Amino acid sequence: MDSVFSRLKLLIVDDSEDDVLMVRSVLSALDARHALDAASSAPEALDYLRGTGKYAGKRPAPPDLLLLDVNMPGMDGFSLLKELKSDPELRKIPVIMLSASDSPQDIHRCYDCGAASYLAKPGSAEGFREILGGLLSYWRTVSALPE
Repeated sequence: MDSVFSRLKLLIVDDSEDDVLMVRSVLSALDARHALDAASSAPEALDYLRGTGKYAGKRPAPPDLLLLDVNMPGMDGFSLLKELKSDPELRKIPVIMLSASDSPQDIHRCYDCGAASYLAKPGSAEGFREILGGLLSYWRTVSALPE
């Protein structure tokens, strides 16, 4: 199955430029050939996914996986997750919550809203490498994604 899922298209939605850079760095260190796009806010992610705003006329193909931060200013990750899961065109995108919070309430709320997984952000590059490596391996070699 590895050849079928060897390259994933990822979208990370996170207001922390440092976290986005960390994910890019980890993907590079893992020698992953995955494509990574980033949105710094929930409204920007919706524009990206719907081909509106600055993405009007150049709607990219939907990502295979969406990495979503819970705590963002304005529209938070919970609200974006609910919006995505209520949209018939976007609801099939697996959303992986990637948050600094390990609050049981946040975890339950994410799954109640339709998250495919919840990962607490590690405090180190090695921790990011470990969780992203495992996550990508699972989604690339084990799980079948919608086309």
